[in-house]
Amino acid sequence: MIETIDLPALTVVGLLVEAHWNELPKAVPAAWTRLFDSGLVPESGSMRDGFVAVSISREKGFYRELIGVVAGPDTPVPQRMMRLEIPANRYLSIIHDGPLPGIAQSFGQLYEHATKAGLGTTDFKLDFGYQPGLPAGRHQLHIGLAPFTAPKTA
Repeated sequence: MIETIDLPALTVVGLLVEAHWNELPKAVPAAWTRLFDSGLVPESGSMRDGFVAVSISREKGFYRELIGVVAGPDTPVPQRMMRLEIPANRYLSIIHDGPLPGIAQSFGQLYEHATKAGLGTTDFKLDFGYQPGLPAGRHQLHIGLAPFTAPKTA
């Protein structure tokens, strides 16, 4: 079921991946491995606790993604990682249950729904639900709707 929801502000700490489209299938799993091995753990007790992939932007086939954890505002940022402060925004949302390769198709359903509904979308996406070993499972997928307040690095 596709929903329009408002998410409160959140903080994500993790590894920035900057790569061209054809490099993402190698760069993103490598970043997940580094993150899981880092010992950085998600803040508990949040409705969105866990590991998250944040698609920040894309330009001419070049993508910026943050592979990280939902963190508290005072979580220290380990070396070679960054903090991203994401303001409260409105999103189009869907639950994806299944293998990771199907996530792209679920995001496609969100974009198709937005087009049919006349909703303005952004390239900003949140994908909650990753676990060590990258097994298939439940993911909460969100696409930022326009107008969108951009995140800031801190």
